[in-house]
Parts: sequence; structure tokens; C-alpha cells
Amino acid sequence: MLGLRKLRFVDIGTGLSMMVGTAGMLVAGVLSAAEPQCSTATGCTSAQPACCDHIFDDAANRLKGLYAGLNCDTCAAPATPAPVCGPAAPGCGAAAAGGCAAAGGADSSDPFTLMDLFTDECGNNHLKDKGWKFGGNLAQSYTMNFNNPSNRYNGPVTWTDRSNEYQMNQLWLYGEKATDTTNKDWDFGGRFDLLYGTNARLTTETGLETPNINNNFGLYGLALPQFYLEGAYKKLKVKVGHFLSPVGYFTVDTTQNFFSSLPYTYQWGEPFTHTGALATYTVNDQLTVSSGMIQGWDNFDGHNPHMGYVGGYSYTFQDKSNLTQMIFLTQEPNFNLQFTQRYYQSVVYTKPINDDWTYVGQTDFGTQRDATINGRRANWYGVNQYLFRKFNDHWTWGANFEWWRDEEGYRVAGFLPGNAPSGITGNMAGVPVATLPGGYTGDFFQTTVGPRWYPTGKPNFFIRPNFRFDWYTGGTDLAVNPNGFKPYGDGNKSNQALFITDVCITF
Repeated sequence: MLGLRKLRFVDIGTGLSMMVGTAGMLVAGVLSAAEPQCSTATGCTSAQPACCDHIFDDAANRLKGLYAGLNCDTCAAPATPAPVCGPAAPGCGAAAAGGCAAAGGADSSDPFTLMDLFTDECGNNHLKDKGWKFGGNLAQSYTMNFNNPSNRYNGPVTWTDRSNEYQMNQLWLYGEKATDTTNKDWDFGGRFDLLYGTNARLTTETGLETPNINNNFGLYGLALPQFYLEGAYKKLKVKVGHFLSPVGYFTVDTTQNFFSSLPYTYQWGEPFTHTGALATYTVNDQLTVSSGMIQGWDNFDGHNPHMGYVGGYSYTFQDKSNLTQMIFLTQEPNFNLQFTQRYYQSVVYTKPINDDWTYVGQTDFGTQRDATINGRRANWYGVNQYLFRKFNDHWTWGANFEWWRDEEGYRVAGFLPGNAPSGITGNMAGVPVATLPGGYTGDFFQTTVGPRWYPTGKPNFFIRPNFRFDWYTGGTDLAVNPNGFKPYGDGNKSNQALFITDVCITF
């Protein structure tokens, strides 16, 4: 078993390098037409760089070397040292040629990022100077469930939803040109994100990933969380396309959250993505307001033909605390496959107590008319409390307590076995609707505690070991859950304890 696990991690590392390398070379090919055309130069200096900055060709070569560097047993050292400034000496070991040094063999105090591939020998980065940014991350986890459920699911707990097994939760890649009107009135940009891993099936959009990209979901899938264009005029920004929801304290990219598992508030109560347009206006240094039109929650195309509204504000007080509220008014599908009105609001308050302690409080409330099978209104709401303590550059500890109520058993669902071999059929939020074990008409509680540990003291590599305890009080709606399943332990338990560890690398 240990040998198989070791082999699997090696294969994952090799596959990751190949995926990153392939993505970089595709970008290089698409943008090669923009490569500067010039005559050959014999040398360069930082003050007067010669025409040796073939940006995209150089980046592709460095990516090839990054892959070669992961297999350095086949990599020969350069015959002569590369010059400080200018085309590097050929050879697998030359940094500019993309050899072992490009894969991390060279000394550097800064973490590697994808943008480093576009820095030339003279230290210039033309893409960065023009506002472009390419990056990504990798998150992998293992969750121990003390109930040891035979179906290997942690009930309604996600992202880390699989018990007692390894998950590659996400490989995330993005490209972005952020708009900046600091020194000009107009600017244009946009962003594109790609997510592969077990988290993908939990953040799918009707009419996009399902069924066009992932027709038959397994545990792993592909998602496109964002692709939008943005225009800016002075203090106004407008994005049009597909983008992450601005709601709540958590977000889709797990590396941006403090804990690796999600609160019920986010996974089951809030939207993940929208398709439409969102305008944001910076009134002053303290107040920002936003307003837009969206095609419902987690929907991309005509599956939801109704346009809805999203709007809110964010206010920063003199003591650096912040209050953010978002409101949604949309038409959403109900259990009878009809569209009825849904209202949702989320309020998040963040307060730095001092340089080390931070408090976060969140309340959510949602309601939908004629939502249940028997035509009743559905209500869901709750409170989240967070407290964080930073000890040093290596350790920050956090604690979370959540109460969340699904009043009509309308929102929370679990991952009991479905029709597909994986137990996932690719329906809403990855839940097998045909055997939907929802209908938990009651209260969910969870508390999570643990650190973010930065072993190197750098923000690009961290480990999140945390302990989480969940419990449920209430009954089941037999109209939706005819077997009377409970949320945890193969549908037989009202509580569970998890120990979750994940490892995250950003680049």
C-alpha cells in the first residue's frame, strides 16, 4: 500500500508538471504573433537591454525545463556558466534554456510563480508591466472520519467530502488582466479560471459543466469558475460574463479560505457563481457599492430563463473593521421543477482586534416561495463565528462555530450512493437527485479548530490540519427522504468527527 501511494504521488507530480507545461506552451503558441520582431543582438545590459526578450518562446522553453528539472537524473550540467545578462549557454542545466536551475535549482529567496517564466535575463517582465498575471494552485487532502462510513462520504460536509482516502481537491489555473485607472480614466481587462479535481463536481453550473463538459460525473471533474471581461472608467468597474458570487466569507478557491472544509452556510445556503453583469463603484476609501443582473444561481444558460438582481455594499470603518452585505432577488427552480421567487442576503463583519487577533461574524437568511413538494415556503438561515490568532509567520490558528437551520429540509443534501458508480450523477451540486437523502428539517451545528501552518514562512506553501465535529438535531421530511436517512455515518448517525489535513501550494 505504501508503495502504491508513493507511486501515485510521483505520478501526480509528473502529471501536474505536464499539465502546466502544456498550458504554458499553448499560451505561448496563441500569443506568439505578439512576439517582438527584431534583429539579433550580441548582448544586453539592464540599462540597455538588447532584443533578446522573446517573451513567449522563452516562457515555453522554461516550462519545458521545469518538466526536465523534475527528472534531474537525466539532466546534464551546463558546460559553461550562463552569462549574467544575455542568452544563456545551451544545455539542460542552463536556467534560461529551462534546465534544472529553472526547476528550482537556482538559489532564490522568493517563491516560484508562473509569472517568473516571463521574466527575461535582464530582469524585465513585459506581461507584468502591462498588467497581466498568470498563476494557480494545487490542494490535496486526506480526511479521517471516526465513524468510518462504508460509503466513504462525510455526509453533507464538503470540500473534503470523501472519508479515509486521498483527494486531489483542486488544480487551479488562471490568467488575469486586472483593470487599473490609477493613472488613466479608461482601462479594459478580464479573467479566466480553470479548476480540475474533486471540488469541481461541487461547483458546477447548469448548462456549462453539466452536461457540456462533465456529462457523467465521477469523483474528478473539470469546472470553469470564471471567464469574464471587465471595463473600468475612473471609479466604476463593470464585469460581464461568468464570475464568482460576491456573497459571504468563503469562496470557491479553497486556498483562499482559512479551513479546508466548508461551512453549511456556503455549501448549501449560498450561490457559487453567476452569469450576467456586475457593476462596482468606489464611492470613497471607505464605501464601495455594487449592483448587477444575473441569470440565477449557479446557472449558465437557458435552463433558468429568468434574470435576477444582485447588489450590496462594503464599508470600512476607521478602526479597519469592515461590514459587507449582499442581497439577491432571483427566480429559482423548486422541488416541483417550477421557478419561484427566492430572496437571499448575507452580512459579514470583520474586525481586527489587534495585530494578532481577528474576529469574523456572518449571518445569512434565505427564503423561497412554493419551494417544497407540497408547495410550502422554504427558509434557511444561520450564524457563523470565527476567531483567528496569528502567532508568527509560520503559524496562524483559527476556530469556527456555526449554527445553520434548514427549516423545511429544502437545502442540505448528503452524498449517499446514487445510480452512478461513484454515487454522483452530475445533478445539482453533485447530488444524486433520484435518491436525494435531503429533507433534514432541523438544525446543523459544527465547530472546526486548527492552524494554517507555513513550514517555510512563505505564503505559497501551507498545511491545514484541523479537527471538525458536526451534529444535527431535528427530523426528516419523508416526502423528500422516504428512508428517513440521517446526515452522517451511512445515513444512520446524527453526528460525526473528522480530522482533515490538506497541503496547498500556490504558484
